[in-house]
Amino acid sequence: MKIQILLLLLCSFNLSAQLLSPLPKQANKRILLAHPTTSTVEVIEALHQNELIDISTTELIGIYHKDEVYDYSKSQAMLDTLVHLNFSLLELRDTLFADSLFCRNAASETFNQLFNESEGIIFFGGPDIPPGIYGEDVHPATKVTDPYRHYFEASFIYHLLGSYQNNEYVPLLKDNPNYLVFGICLGMQTMNIATGGTLIQDIPTEIFDSEETKGLAHLNSEEVHRNFYRKMKEHKNKGLAGSHFHRIIFKDYFFPSLTKTDPELKPLINSYHHQAVDKIGKGFMVGATSSDEKVIEAMFHAHYPNVFGVQFHPERSQFFLKTRKYQFEPLTEGKYLDQYLDEESMAFHVRFWEAIDSIIQEL
Repeated sequence: MKIQILLLLLCSFNLSAQLLSPLPKQANKRILLAHPTTSTVEVIEALHQNELIDISTTELIGIYHKDEVYDYSKSQAMLDTLVHLNFSLLELRDTLFADSLFCRNAASETFNQLFNESEGIIFFGGPDIPPGIYGEDVHPATKVTDPYRHYFEASFIYHLLGSYQNNEYVPLLKDNPNYLVFGICLGMQTMNIATGGTLIQDIPTEIFDSEETKGLAHLNSEEVHRNFYRKMKEHKNKGLAGSHFHRIIFKDYFFPSLTKTDPELKPLINSYHHQAVDKIGKGFMVGATSSDEKVIEAMFHAHYPNVFGVQFHPERSQFFLKTRKYQFEPLTEGKYLDQYLDEESMAFHVRFWEAIDSIIQEL
């Protein structure tokens, strides 16, 4: 029996030790990227090529759960062509269950090691979260396509930040309050539900008492959070972009300070979501809303200076690559993505990534 126990401990130690390799000689920090799809890789490459982020001394590790539905061999094939990026992938194999995400579980030691051997993590956009995770029934408009991605990301964020689900738990960031946790769109929503918040499952039906498939023609442009034309039967399969543009207003000092922006500015942003933050999670505050103040567009943590999320999409690679044109409305000409923004709004996007880069360099 003693030999069996010793072998078990040795196996556990070896598995833990092999999770992440030592930093390469040219790197002095490590940033994790959750859900490292080809579009995520393209985003990082676009930001790097446009000198908006300096990752010359940063190792990037794309992490994902073994039970996610995405084929990450596509990402690896893309990375094989981008040898100038210090970017690799890591599959996590711990078993996760929906009813044990917000407590110590089989992945806890992995989360602890990832935290201790990195300086930050970015969570990207994606499909709807299973509502059972945050204690709600499924709305007819909610479509869950990749549950294990959500299990993994929600549980990791819980371990990082703590939650109303377990007020006795001491979050990992207590040991490193400057650790970066940044979420975009779904990433922000996951940060919210993982810390005990909830979601509006469908903005059109729950806020505006309408449906995207009917066009939402009675709404003005500022009330549309993804391109409803694409959802209408008569406009399907016509190549229309799925996102939309509307303005946001800042509700606190955090984001104007982060981006060195006039607090009165109402930047135009790219929006692609039908769900939104409802009840705010533990430790978070509202940083920005839509111009009608009905949808939370950004939030930040009250205690950890580098923990924040945005509902909109500042990371669109085509803001900077300009290799594709987008058509948002029928019978209009397509334009490059940045051409839909005014000068101040585009400058806000640039300053946003310059701010992220400054944080990374100081970690």
